Amino acid sequence: MSLKDLDNYILGIEEEIEIKDLNTGVHLTELNDVKNVLRKRSRNSHKGTYGKVGFVSGSKGMAGACVLNLNAALRSGSGLVKAFIPDEIYPVVEAMSLEAITCTYDAKDKLFDKLQKEIIDYSDAVATGSGCTNIDYYDVILDYLLKNCKQALVIDAEGINKLNLKDLKGHKEPVVLTPHYGEMAKLTGVDTEWLKTDIIEKSRSFSTEYRVYLVLKGPRTLISCPEGQVFINTTGNPGMATAGSGDVLTGIVASFIGQGIEIKSALRAAVYIHGAAGDLGAESIGRHSLKAGDLVNCLPYAIKTITG
Repeated sequence: MSLKDLDNYILGIEEEIEIKDLNTGVHLTELNDVKNVLRKRSRNSHKGTYGKVGFVSGSKGMAGACVLNLNAALRSGSGLVKAFIPDEIYPVVEAMSLEAITCTYDAKDKLFDKLQKEIIDYSDAVATGSGCTNIDYYDVILDYLLKNCKQALVIDAEGINKLNLKDLKGHKEPVVLTPHYGEMAKLTGVDTEWLKTDIIEKSRSFSTEYRVYLVLKGPRTLISCPEGQVFINTTGNPGMATAGSGDVLTGIVASFIGQGIEIKSALRAAVYIHGAAGDLGAESIGRHSLKAGDLVNCLPYAIKTITG
């Protein structure tokens, strides 16, 4: 099978390429790779069967990021979804994600005790960073999660901006980073244009050095793994270049990991389905009008095309 025009942005070539021409350990993610990833629902099951996911996200002026996290996770099949949010955004989050559990906090309210009990001790997977820009003390929240999470931790957006690379190597459980190119450049202290050069090898080197899973969002989102494998996604379109699209992806990623899906398969399926939802949205309303909420609305149909 050939892949035509893999958005030169990633491979830097214009001609059609053969999959066998890709570097060793580099794979495409296509329908056949993900169609059997999601578990079929058993009649003898309940909400706890399908995972508990905790989100530490959102802040004043950015409550929507948390809402997108929660609704994406719910639409992706999580049985229980909980938000750990600042007091001031409670009305918005509660009203716009009715099926999620909400737990509020402020800096003086036994923050870490509540974070431990409500999120770390509760969840099968934890995600943080989406929309956390306006939390003055977010860096200490992130540090606590990195040191205390006993489950996979997904770090997005402000979490990546606040991240100290030296803290990654000490984390015993899987860490997933979901930056776009600008965030990745800032994290590694390089120029964005330099980062785009030979991005596959640079992503691979980063993941193997820091022992993390990297979901690098771009024209062709790619996943690099601590063992050196790289997976290039084949769904998605430019209409997805809109605020909140990454928050939706973070919700899907955390949901699939929380459901107990093996982490590489969870990441490949999440990225593929996220792109497929974007493609369905673009077909129905066009690329120019696509917004993040449309991706959430299209998720059930994208999942249905995969699960049959």
